[in-house]
Amino acid sequence: MVIVMGPNMSGKSTYLQQVCLIIILAQIGCYVPAHFATIRVVDRIFTRMGTMDNLESNSSTFMTEMKETAFIMQNVSQRSLIVMDELGRATSSSDGLAIAWSCCEYLLSLNAYTIFATHMENLSKLATIYPNVKILSFYVDIRNSRLDFKFRLNDGPKHVAHYGLLLAEVAGLPSSVIETARSITSRITEKEVNEMEVNCLNHNQIMMAYRAAQRLICLKYSNQKEEAIRQALHLLKENYIDGKL
Repeated sequence: MVIVMGPNMSGKSTYLQQVCLIIILAQIGCYVPAHFATIRVVDRIFTRMGTMDNLESNSSTFMTEMKETAFIMQNVSQRSLIVMDELGRATSSSDGLAIAWSCCEYLLSLNAYTIFATHMENLSKLATIYPNVKILSFYVDIRNSRLDFKFRLNDGPKHVAHYGLLLAEVAGLPSSVIETARSITSRITEKEVNEMEVNCLNHNQIMMAYRAAQRLICLKYSNQKEEAIRQALHLLKENYIDGKL
């Protein structure tokens, strides 16, 4: 499972659509826009993207979102690709987080390949529990209280403070409204930021151990000579101590 994080307009939805198109191109034998790519064969692609209500079925935005998610859960297999964009945003923050977390754990239990875009920074805790969860974030630079989108995907979580307020200010909301909102959110998010920093530290430690285990398994089944394996183990030990894995 890959969890993609980043501010609004940083490129998350475009990235999800790009992955789906590349998978289809690869499976029909076309070239893909990459110097090198390892792409596994999938039997189906499930997507949950967009926010629209459905007047024909008398379904609100959230109900439509849940119906589409239920269809995915009932038909997914281990060879499926699931792409979900900001699941749970159409309801209360607590219920949305609970549903998103529960859906992630269900998909993890199926070993289905999932790409999950979200603004919920609490979901980064999943990477501290499950070694097969990877956190990616779109890099954004802040200059003179303005967001400078780089559209570059980096490894690991990254906290961007008050990006919603910065975009709201660009959209033209009154400065008094922005200042009041900034005062309120600073009190709310102080605790969340501290948790995010702890999650980043735990995530890095767990990923280092995971990479070390992967390399040890590779060495266990390699056909290299004993001296070459001894050198590789020594290098692995040095890199692990130096935090360079």
